Amino acid sequence: MRGIPASGVFIFFALVFLIEVLAFFAIHELLDRPKIKRQVSIVYWGLTAVLTGILAFAFLNPEKIRQTTDYQFFYFVISVSFLNLVPKILLSASLLIALIFRLFRARFHARVLLMSATILSLGLMLNIGYGIAFGRKSLRVVEQDVYLKDLPKSLDKTVLVQISDFHLGSFEDASFLKRATDKINSFDPELIFFTGDMVNNYYQEMLGFEEALAEMTASHGKFAILGNHDYGDYSNWEDAGLKASNHQALLTKIETAGFRLLLNESADTLINNTTIEVIGVENWGHPPFPQYADLDKAIKQTADDSFKILLTHDPAHWAGQVIGKTPVSLTLSGHTHAAQSGVQFAGIEFSPMYFVQKYWGGLYREGDQYLYVNRGLGCVGLLGRIEMNPEITVLTLRSK
Repeated sequence: MRGIPASGVFIFFALVFLIEVLAFFAIHELLDRPKIKRQVSIVYWGLTAVLTGILAFAFLNPEKIRQTTDYQFFYFVISVSFLNLVPKILLSASLLIALIFRLFRARFHARVLLMSATILSLGLMLNIGYGIAFGRKSLRVVEQDVYLKDLPKSLDKTVLVQISDFHLGSFEDASFLKRATDKINSFDPELIFFTGDMVNNYYQEMLGFEEALAEMTASHGKFAILGNHDYGDYSNWEDAGLKASNHQALLTKIETAGFRLLLNESADTLINNTTIEVIGVENWGHPPFPQYADLDKAIKQTADDSFKILLTHDPAHWAGQVIGKTPVSLTLSGHTHAAQSGVQFAGIEFSPMYFVQKYWGGLYREGDQYLYVNRGLGCVGLLGRIEMNPEITVLTLRSK
């Protein structure tokens, strides 16, 4: 996790205080009896003091999170704060709108608005609570046919499984990953692709998960790339040597688990006497995310007329260097986690990640080039999944 500037921390806490005050007055406006108002005030501000105190303890020194090897406390604080503050943002907004109603003497409408917002906020809190308690352990399998113009007919109906963003340091044990492994193997895939962020920072996060990773089975190979978290860039290291040895140990453990790790290079695999060239690049992202990818170097190793699949962690790379600039038909990415939160209603799916990444989850097409963005299996920061469950993607390649 990246360090947070001190100025940003203080601005954040000022906003937290403002949200707490506005939400309090929104609730206060709905209470009529003085005794109940006093009781609610005591409970509200007592709970707010405790939650804000924990949040301040965790993040008033933003370098703490760059110095730790155990993220559980920080992620717990983030999750509880998310549960507390997001519903209150809705309450705060409703109070500001209600004040406008009052300016026009529409007191009844203002009260109805505040009551409706309170009910919605309680529902939102329950939804977030469910996502924290259960959502991050509820597997979602997405089965998707991808019709590719240049796919050889001999590769028609080839089954690929994509997985991404494990962040193994955020799991308590390997039980969930073993369940994911069983589900992956049930599809008998020809290929398995892992598109980065095996850990949060340290190779030790893979300890205890080696068996589940090794048991993932594909008839024609398992391939992996690195994500932005796999370089140890978000921790403070005593010297460069320790960081380098941590990185090398991670690479070794990924390969020991049976994955062919691609670092700005390509590899061939033969299916039905037809070659698929898998291109894997290191992380490429818009600042502040690191850029270690060398796509030109990786593509130069491939044949001009081969069918190519590109693995690149950040979907921004597809827009920046792939579309219209390379002969790659299918690109697989992760990174976004779909913000680990969103809305699914009547077949419509939306994540606030859209405002950060245009390509945040699912299948995208530009001309004859396709991108699939996996929503990730693990969590980072928020230890929860609200309407955006951990994903296993099963892609069936189809020829036109």
